[in-house]
Amino acid sequence: MSFPRAAAHLAAAVLAVAASMSTSTAAAPQAVSAAPAAPDRPSTYGEKSSRTTLEYTRRAKKYDQHAVGATREPAAEVWQVPEAAYAENPGNPLAGRRWGVYLGPQDQVWSPFLSSVGEEREQLAKIALRPRTKWFGGWIPDQQISSTVSRYIADSQAGDPTALVQMALFRMSPWEGEACERRSTPEERSSYKTWMRNVATAIGETPTLVVMQPDMPFFWCSPDRGAKSKLFRYATRILSELPNTDVYLDAGAADWCKKGTGQQPEHCADLLARVGIEHARGFALDSTHYTGPVENVLHGSEIVKALRKRGFGHKHFIVDTAKSGRPTMWPRVIPAAKGEKNDNSRTCTTRSMKRCVTLGIPPTVRTADDRWALPTEIRALARRHVDGFVWFGRPWLHYQADPFVMQRALDMGRSTPWPGPLADVHAPLLRGR
Repeated sequence: MSFPRAAAHLAAAVLAVAASMSTSTAAAPQAVSAAPAAPDRPSTYGEKSSRTTLEYTRRAKKYDQHAVGATREPAAEVWQVPEAAYAENPGNPLAGRRWGVYLGPQDQVWSPFLSSVGEEREQLAKIALRPRTKWFGGWIPDQQISSTVSRYIADSQAGDPTALVQMALFRMSPWEGEACERRSTPEERSSYKTWMRNVATAIGETPTLVVMQPDMPFFWCSPDRGAKSKLFRYATRILSELPNTDVYLDAGAADWCKKGTGQQPEHCADLLARVGIEHARGFALDSTHYTGPVENVLHGSEIVKALRKRGFGHKHFIVDTAKSGRPTMWPRVIPAAKGEKNDNSRTCTTRSMKRCVTLGIPPTVRTADDRWALPTEIRALARRHVDGFVWFGRPWLHYQADPFVMQRALDMGRSTPWPGPLADVHAPLLRGR
């Protein structure tokens, strides 16, 4: 049996065993030419955004995930049992279905997990056995992206065509720091459209969550914003036209919307209006920063309000919680090593350590669940506006890009305030034999 096929069978077996244990109603690295360039994000903010930062911090201060999470017991999660939508958000496309978990060679965590034993296996399971958003970008050629996505979908669904598949499309070229320095060439623009059409063909009728272009605020520094706007709108439109695909345009984070201006929701709405929000389900927050659910729900709700005023209707959003177990605003982030940038934050090595990164709330549709003990105001907003807490950030990777770093993953597994998944991680069926 081929490795991808065997991995798919493993996925189905893992889910079946974990679900049977519940009494509740939840690899080798992908080859890349180089890790994405580290963004040059702002370290200072204007007067207005500084006030916003202080307001978010004040309203989040009483919420300590380490205090509320450490007392929780493992429970069935969305990859094991479908979760219902809230009455306030009945059209949530992420609800009412199980989320697929990819267990195969395109994932940087799966192979180390299979090779691990004992306590290390327990910690890596907190990442490997949960649904994560796979990033696809220009390192996969136009002529290979369709087959690559098709294999990813098959493994993630493991025989269940109703399972949700997640992907982040990081395809614009140039991007991040380079986007500020030169325009996209005609060849790059043509290739972008071909690549996106091939992705759409591969997705077809698959239930799919797409995060469009992490680090989208780099759009502001592009010398060819008009051309890039057309490309983003094109990609968002053709993917959103698929019957079961929902696109969430990256909108930065609760502390990042536009270089030099921090987190002003109006700037986020400006960005989204330029890159195709009218075609999308909504937007995504915190793909590469370290802010928490409280700050992002507050911030995202203000963006929803701004978009509605502009005539875009009621948009929804998702929040990355993979790295928000200890929320930290960007100016306060401490890099993992001297001379590094904030993109590679140091990891928490104890549950009391601050200004560090560790795993946050597990992926879920039930963003206002009692388990998270969120403040009442935040829970009310989450029920209305947030489709899910989703793991599309990758803090266990060097610079959140490549390669996988075992010590980072172990540190976060040991320091997270939240329990691991409800599954027997030492079962024979998980040993990859």
